[in-house]
Parts: sequence; C-alpha cells; structure tokens
Amino acid sequence: MGKIAVFFLSLLTACSATKDNPDPYSAFNRDMLEFNIVVDKNILRPIAYAYKEIVPEIVRYSASNFLLNLKEPFQCLNYTASSDAEHAVNSLFRFVINSTLGIFGLFDVGEQIGLEKSETSYKNTLKKIGVPTGDYLVLPILGSSSTRDAIAEPVSWFVDPVVYFIGFPYMFAKTIVSVVSDRAENSEFVDKSIDDSMDLYSSMKSIYMQKYGDGLLDFGDPQDSPSPD
Repeated sequence: MGKIAVFFLSLLTACSATKDNPDPYSAFNRDMLEFNIVVDKNILRPIAYAYKEIVPEIVRYSASNFLLNLKEPFQCLNYTASSDAEHAVNSLFRFVINSTLGIFGLFDVGEQIGLEKSETSYKNTLKKIGVPTGDYLVLPILGSSSTRDAIAEPVSWFVDPVVYFIGFPYMFAKTIVSVVSDRAENSEFVDKSIDDSMDLYSSMKSIYMQKYGDGLLDFGDPQDSPSPD
C-alpha cells in the first residue's frame, strides 16, 4: 500500500501524456486492471450474484432508490457549480420530496409527480468547467479514472452535504453498497466485457475517455496502435 500512496502523490507533479509517451501510466494501469479482475472474480462477483439471487427485486429496487436519493444533494452542488440552475433545483426538490414522502428515498415519488431523475458527478462538472482530464488511470476497485478525477475524488467526499449529517463512515459504507449494487445490476455487461474483450484495458480506456475526456491529451496507448510493416 505504501507504493500505491507514493504513486498517487507523484500524480501531483507528474508530466502529462505526450505523443512520444501517450499513456505514461500504462504499466501501472494494466497491473491494477489485473488486480481488479482478481478482486471481481473472487469477491465482488460472488457477492453481487448472491445479492441478486437472495434479495427480492423490490428490495434491490428500493435500495437503489435509497442510494440515488443520497446522491441528490451532491448532484445539486455539481449542477450549481456548472451553472445548471434547472437541474440543481430539480435535484434539491427530488431530495426533499423523496426523503419525506418517499420514506428516506426508498420510493421515487419525485419521478411520479414529474421531477425526472437525472445524474451527474464531479467528473462531469470538472469536464464542463474546462479542467483538463490529464492521463488515464485505473484505480483499485473503482476502476477507470484519470489523474484529474483521482485527485478530485477525495475532495468530493468532503463537499457532500450528507456526510456532515450522517458522518464519514456513511461515505465508506455507501461506496461499498453502491459497488455491490452496481455490479449486480450490470452483471451481464461486466461479465461479457471481461470474457469477450480482446483487450479489456484498451476498451475501458476508450469508453472512459470518450465520456469524460477533453480530447486534448488522449493520444492513445502505444499497444493500441498497429505495428508498422
């Protein structure tokens, strides 16, 4: 763990990708991806399948609603930071209504009265306000990220209003439950991606950079390019 801590501290002073070195953390990323696959195979996947088989669908649905409702205050802040007043107000109203009439968010009453569900994150906010993506990075357990988003992740914990009402242990518990819930809901897609992808690393990187990348520093991975004749 000490080496990982030193690695992440080095991100603060590391050079960005260049055309000569398009994926500076490729070796680390590929090792971390292999680690994540082992963790998924031996821990997350069995737990997710057990959760899906044992827990009734209505309970899983309510748990998902509960977790999404806890995200609403943070989403409200993100929408506000990106000058999206309409969605910021929508998230605030959804949180108030679902936390009361929806019994702590177990039921999505807001959607039933016309307050449609929308999701954003600090990654979308940073991209929208023009913060450069940086280099692609694979995080332990959490998976695809970038130097920008990895550094911003701990900050996002401290600006989530719910943390100050429930406490920081809630953040870690919510993360664990969310990972298991997301793994269960997307089990078929994740399993197919792991089993069928010729180069899972390149596929994951491409998907992430298309969604959150700014297109300026994503020169690709040398291993992605065909060898010259």
